[in-house]
Amino acid sequence: MMPSFLKSHRGFTLLEVLVAFSLLSILLTVIMQSQSETAYFLEKTGKQQLVQQVAMNALSLAERYCAGTTLESEEGTFLGGHPLAGDRWQRTTDDVSILGLIPMTRISYGISWANPRGKGDHVFESSILCGRR
Repeated sequence: MMPSFLKSHRGFTLLEVLVAFSLLSILLTVIMQSQSETAYFLEKTGKQQLVQQVAMNALSLAERYCAGTTLESEEGTFLGGHPLAGDRWQRTTDDVSILGLIPMTRISYGISWANPRGKGDHVFESSILCGRR
């Protein structure tokens, strides 16, 4: 028979405490990994949005001048003061025709940047068609 002071002061066994801490550590690990993934995807989405804005601005500018001037293919790297500093850009121009009748110039603008997780590069490319004179 158990003494009366032990009956009134029952607590958790060592095994119960160890199981509780194990479950807690697993749960915290899952939550931290989830938060890390969320932060990565938010950063990636913000970068993609910026890249798309820069590409669309470059294509808009090219579209304004493509009818009057001849644009050449170029490539380079964004310089230090630019939000995409260190990332690479490329503009290509190709002469195309629609149904073999209407001469056009296709201007493509691409931006590539390193994957922060080291698994290859990310690339965004967009194009416009301009009429030729």
